[in-house]
Amino acid sequence: MKQRNIRLFYLHELFFQFSDSMLLIVTPVFLYKLTSSISAVFAFIFLWNVIHSIAFIPVFNLAMKLKKPKLFMMFGVLFYISSQLFMGSTTPENLYLLIPAIFCFALYVSFYWMVKHWFLSVNVDLERMGKQVSIMGIIRMLISFIAPITAGFLSHFVSFNTTYLLGAAASLCGLIPMLLFHAPPHTEHINFKKVLHTMKLPEVKAIRFAFFSEGAAFTSLSQAWLLIFTIFIGSILNLGLLIGVTTLITSLGIWLSGHWFDKRKRTTLLTKLTNLRTLCLMLYLSIYFNRHLAYVWIVEFINRLAFEMQKNVSDSYLYSYSQKINPAEIPLIREFYINLGRLSVSLILAISFYFLPNHFLWFIMFIGPFFVLGISTMKRSDHLLHQR
Repeated sequence: MKQRNIRLFYLHELFFQFSDSMLLIVTPVFLYKLTSSISAVFAFIFLWNVIHSIAFIPVFNLAMKLKKPKLFMMFGVLFYISSQLFMGSTTPENLYLLIPAIFCFALYVSFYWMVKHWFLSVNVDLERMGKQVSIMGIIRMLISFIAPITAGFLSHFVSFNTTYLLGAAASLCGLIPMLLFHAPPHTEHINFKKVLHTMKLPEVKAIRFAFFSEGAAFTSLSQAWLLIFTIFIGSILNLGLLIGVTTLITSLGIWLSGHWFDKRKRTTLLTKLTNLRTLCLMLYLSIYFNRHLAYVWIVEFINRLAFEMQKNVSDSYLYSYSQKINPAEIPLIREFYINLGRLSVSLILAISFYFLPNHFLWFIMFIGPFFVLGISTMKRSDHLLHQR
């Protein structure tokens, strides 16, 4: 049954990642062009994270208590579709539609992602963790080749709104394989007291900073780079082509990193990949002095390869720790600290860019890599994976 669930999940990822990969690059650019404000982009992130921080533990607990995790994942996708439809209908004349879009997006994250991490934690094979996570990564990469190019083309030649509508349609198709999931209910009741107890375990305390760093790094670096490119370097079409093509040719690195996770020394692998990614991220600063598109392509390829390989290893650690400690509580704890990282960074940047000019985005590309170094602390509980 576990292998069947994983194969169905691969199919779900084909559709869901097409939608998600498009909207990850479109949303910050769309919000900036809609409001002419970098502050508004980070305010959007901060607001949905506030709602998510209130909702995600009660929602996840209810999914486990009612023994309907699959249903909650499906509700999450429906909230995602709703958010896309609201965004797809937003224009400068009806900016108020961003309010329900924020609420729906927050509920999508609360309903979908928590249960998704739990679902994978209870279905992946601990002995083949790296390989199975790599397959999901390869699927994500292949789809992420087509999706950004599609998003860039539609947003440039048609409209951003059309891109959101296509994303909603792809998300709807992703619901079909989910109907066939056999997600066994987790009978353990989750509450704050139990989660706090798990947080105090030495094995969990050792990796909390890695989760915080992950949230802070993604919020600062990804949003800043997308905005930098479209404001100072090129168009949304150029951005879609850049991300799509460089994503495709990094697929081999993802497969290798998953294979090495299973066969090589994991702690050394994570440390080397984290250090490599930090150094590669520093190359973004050199684009400030050389904005030729050919050079930008080279830098983006190097960074995407380092990012995807590191992410593959850190995800493998996450699902391995979840199996060893608690498949329901570890995703909750991870989400708590990732959300704390996103909240902190997005609030600071939303306030800062209300006063700062746009070119200060380059300063984020200097600070952001230091958050990435914190992800390497994921290895501190590696000894758990040697226990039978």
